[in-house]
Amino acid sequence: MSTTTSDRRNKRGTEPSEQPEPRQAAILRPTKSRRRPVLIALGVALALLGGIGTWWVTTNLTRTVSVMATGVDVARGETITAEDLTTIQLAGGQQVDAVPAADAAEVVGSTALVDLPAGTLITSANTGAAIAVTAGESIVGVSLTQAQMPGYPLAAGDQVRVVETPVTQGDAPTETPRSFEATVFTTRFDAETAVWVIDLVVPQREAADIAARASTGRVALVLDSTGE
Repeated sequence: MSTTTSDRRNKRGTEPSEQPEPRQAAILRPTKSRRRPVLIALGVALALLGGIGTWWVTTNLTRTVSVMATGVDVARGETITAEDLTTIQLAGGQQVDAVPAADAAEVVGSTALVDLPAGTLITSANTGAAIAVTAGESIVGVSLTQAQMPGYPLAAGDQVRVVETPVTQGDAPTETPRSFEATVFTTRFDAETAVWVIDLVVPQREAADIAARASTGRVALVLDSTGE
């Protein structure tokens, strides 16, 4: 009995121990991608729009346009001549109200509504039609020294009043002096006599009174509002 038991133990000791069978890794089936036609079409459309946008920006930035500008200083109220104008090139895509060079003929003869230093773009806002003298109005010229008018430079379109003044070194008037409303038509400085010659647009019924008072030299000009 002992021999048999010992033999059995020896056999067990010499037999290799049983190893667990290795597990095979689970193999997942590849997931089928689901492509939605709407998303594909949207992506294509966005790509096309991006290309068109890039082309538009590039084209407009590289394109130039020729527009009108002043080549010399033009004072407010002066009539613009062809010699006053020049052209400059602007990059395309700029949102400006500049007059194209092709429309230069429309600018010649217009009036500068503001002071236009050399290089100023000509637009519909800074130029316009000259003051028209309508029926029932007259033009009266008055000669004034600098002391008889404002220090602010007058220009066409300014609203002024011609005020009757007392004699030189006379007493100040006890009542409000007579005055006449007028619009500046043109201004010119006479260097020989050192006086300003101002043409005024006045109501026809008052033209004679204004001319008579202006001839005595006893008038002054008051600026009420500018024509800007």
